[in-house]
Amino acid sequence: MNDRLHEILGEIGIIHKSLLDNQKIDDVEYVLEYLDGFEDDVKDHYLKLLLQYYFQQNNLNNVKELLLLGYKFDLRMEDIKLAFLNIKSNEENVIDFLDDNVVFLKDSNMEEPLKKMYTYYMENEALQATLEETVELLKRNRYICAYAYKNRDYNFARFFLNEDLLQSLKEDMPYLLK
Repeated sequence: MNDRLHEILGEIGIIHKSLLDNQKIDDVEYVLEYLDGFEDDVKDHYLKLLLQYYFQQNNLNNVKELLLLGYKFDLRMEDIKLAFLNIKSNEENVIDFLDDNVVFLKDSNMEEPLKKMYTYYMENEALQATLEETVELLKRNRYICAYAYKNRDYNFARFFLNEDLLQSLKEDMPYLLK
């Protein structure tokens, strides 16, 4: 890694800790003003990571705000898991908002996130109706379906198995099921 990247990572860590410590991290306007004092590369790297953080926290308003500014991040199953575990109300959540990105996500890390989401769903009966739409969205992901099929001996995997999608995969993409 080059020296500049080390500097950027160090500054990002300090920025994030500072915003967490002074409890201003959820105030996008404050964060953007605060970042004005930093070089553009630091600001850009931090805002991409902040977008990921907001997604994981299920902070839809802030996710929308940073997306409107043109920031993106590489969505991972770990991010979806953390966002799912932060769904606490019937309001639209970040997973449903990023619908297509979730449906087409490809990740090799499935077991732990799916187990955690399954456990959260099962242990929070009062939230199950709220979580149902998001669970159905996750079931539309072909890689989750393939993983669930290959691990259908486990309750958590069967929970995420989409039989209709499975039939389609058997016909069109059987290599995913091997």
